[in-house]
Amino acid sequence: MAEKKRWDEEPEAASGIQMGPMMDCTFLLLLYFVSVSTIDMERISKKVILPTAKAGIKEKDESGRFLVDIEWDEEMQASTYKVAMQPVADAMDMVPLIKRAARRSPRNFRVVLRVDKRVPFEATQQVMAAIAEAKVPNVMFSTKEKE
Repeated sequence: MAEKKRWDEEPEAASGIQMGPMMDCTFLLLLYFVSVSTIDMERISKKVILPTAKAGIKEKDESGRFLVDIEWDEEMQASTYKVAMQPVADAMDMVPLIKRAARRSPRNFRVVLRVDKRVPFEATQQVMAAIAEAKVPNVMFSTKEKE
């Protein structure tokens, strides 16, 4: 004979973790980190050939950086300045940009120079004069590890 079920009985509770919301959060975090890493890579010029160094310090904290790229144009035999991938005509035109960025993050602000190894020192010297004019005491040079 079939057993009758009473209406006031509770069915067995399914014990388990809801995976849907957890997967949604994981997917959103993945999208966030992919988009942030892509934005950071777009700020760096691919045309700059960095010099090698025997020793150096690797940055642990990349916040508060102001990147300046100095590229070498082989055809024109001239150097070009770029700030956040935007060309700058003269090195002294960077002074207001550097000052504005320094006001936004005063605690650990520094200028990071990414200079092509083919660029003459005079171009680097002009950028360093602009950094001094902006009264920024912390300057770093990007290099790559010895191959």
